[in-house]
Amino acid sequence: MITFFRNIFSSKIGLFLTMCFVALIAVAFASADVTGSGAFGGVTGSGTAAQVGDSKLTTSELSQSVNNAFRAEQRENTGLDLKTYVEGGGFDGILDRLINSFSIAAFGNKYGMTAGKRLVDGEIAGISSFQGADGQFSEENFRRALQQQGIKEQQLRDDFTRNLLADQLLPVAGFGASVPQKLVTPYASLLLEARQGQIAIIPSAAFIDNTTPADAALAAFYSKNGSRYTIPERRTISYAIFSKERFNDKIQPTEQEIQGQYNLDKAKYAASETRNIDQVILPTQAAAQALADKISGGDSIAAAAQSVGLSVAEVGSVSKPALAGTASQAVADAVFSATSGGVSAPAQSALGWHIAKINDVTKVPAQTLDQVRATIVAELSRDKIDEALAELTVSMEDEFAGGSTLEDVANAEELKIESTPALLANGQNPEDQNYRPIPEMQRILPVAFSLEEDSDPQVVEIIPGQQYAILDVTDIAEAAPPPLNKIKPIVTRDYMLDEGSKKAKVIADQIAKEVSGGTALSKAVANAKVKLPNIEAVKSTRAELARQSQQGQVPPPLTLMFSMAENTAKTLKAPQDQGWFVVNLNNIDRGDASERTDLLNATRGQFKQVFGNEYTEQFINAMKQDVGVERNESALTALKNQLTGRN
Repeated sequence: MITFFRNIFSSKIGLFLTMCFVALIAVAFASADVTGSGAFGGVTGSGTAAQVGDSKLTTSELSQSVNNAFRAEQRENTGLDLKTYVEGGGFDGILDRLINSFSIAAFGNKYGMTAGKRLVDGEIAGISSFQGADGQFSEENFRRALQQQGIKEQQLRDDFTRNLLADQLLPVAGFGASVPQKLVTPYASLLLEARQGQIAIIPSAAFIDNTTPADAALAAFYSKNGSRYTIPERRTISYAIFSKERFNDKIQPTEQEIQGQYNLDKAKYAASETRNIDQVILPTQAAAQALADKISGGDSIAAAAQSVGLSVAEVGSVSKPALAGTASQAVADAVFSATSGGVSAPAQSALGWHIAKINDVTKVPAQTLDQVRATIVAELSRDKIDEALAELTVSMEDEFAGGSTLEDVANAEELKIESTPALLANGQNPEDQNYRPIPEMQRILPVAFSLEEDSDPQVVEIIPGQQYAILDVTDIAEAAPPPLNKIKPIVTRDYMLDEGSKKAKVIADQIAKEVSGGTALSKAVANAKVKLPNIEAVKSTRAELARQSQQGQVPPPLTLMFSMAENTAKTLKAPQDQGWFVVNLNNIDRGDASERTDLLNATRGQFKQVFGNEYTEQFINAMKQDVGVERNESALTALKNQLTGRN
């Protein structure tokens, strides 16, 4: 239903008020460092794309934001190239969201709103990639993630601050939006509207000339439609994988370390005793002694307790220090002085007077160093290996930052370097459909495709604390169509379909014209004197159209039928030059939702969301006007040209 109303309104206001700012966090994470003087200038780190209040959005920040948003989109749509993304609105969308974010923050600061350091700290600590194996914030993981993405801590904090201010300001703008009933009823009634018509298909294949096309014609077609055959950017990756097992035979604790650990844990290996007890707590010493006498006389502790209106607590096995901690030292002394099967003397805690029945006594003798040596060696080895692995990854990062190559580091650490073929962002090899990347590529590819051409090699965590890889991008093949001779059969097929589609359009236009003039669709199709598929009768409601739309299953001719006037005909091109549709709308059955409370309430809810989004958008526009926004159009044009490869 949401998609249905979006189509009805054909408006840009269908953005949920917080989603763009959640997206901004992801964009900000991928943005590079923002530095420079901030003066208006060219496409450099010091150029300013927009001045928002007292803040400057640099061309460097905008460029990196667009590039990283494109990379994220490309992982979902491998056929996407940067030029198509930019020209399709990706550049303008990122720019608008960044300007909105800067404006909201500037407005909040102007009128005394803040997002404190502790609040920002809490947001950062909640990021899963910054957390360790224990689920707590890890300073090491935090610094590593920032380094891998090329982000400075202050930049990250600024991003979170802006978004926290947005969270404070925006929700109130669209809250409580009201919708008049006179507006709700007509649109709710649209859901009940039914339409009936016919669809004729004029396939391109019916008009294909099987004559082999001339090479010049193919070349011209290929040149005009090159984007149709473009292979997305591919990257060749060199990598070496290593894990903690490489230290298993190299790191062993010394005898001194083993003895030291044993001395440190002497209490752990000392003789110990636990007692399984049931206990009763009474208000006075006399009552406790009387109950103890009953139990010593042969009554069970449960029966004795029940006789005075109390119940037994089954404590289970407990050590003396543990019992002293939960009750008192006096109670622990009394319990551990009694014999197995006996009853302890009354002893007092903050809760009252305790007596306990000793069900069982378990004694563990002290363990010598020789007895626990294997355990201590395993624990010390594990800790030393973890430390060595962490030191190795940090050392590798330092080596790369200092100018060392992947080969330098791999040779020094005796690692085997592997190389991939030129891969798409999803790991596919367009030259070999049977190619399957190794499982580790799921973690390697996102990092490899986020690197710039001159980036240093990187250390990538494959399995946290267990397995890592070092990688370098050795070649970047820009998105481009392959040579014509490599795909000539495909281009020939498409050319012939395109030529057939042009002829099919002439017939489709002729049929639509006759039908609009009053001729029956069947008669107009017969007049075309071409063997065509049978005419298809269609009938549907807007409610069904809405359900299909949510599932992405609406046939384009059906969508067209719900935008036509009654007793008219229109043509529609089929995808991939497959032909043309002639859609003839015969009848419209108007709906009436005035008595349908369910539809009225649902429609009202949809309108409230749309109105709320509109109020929010207008509030953002007002904030931008209040703080002032100045776009540097020359810098923006230059940056867009740079991203799309124009001169």
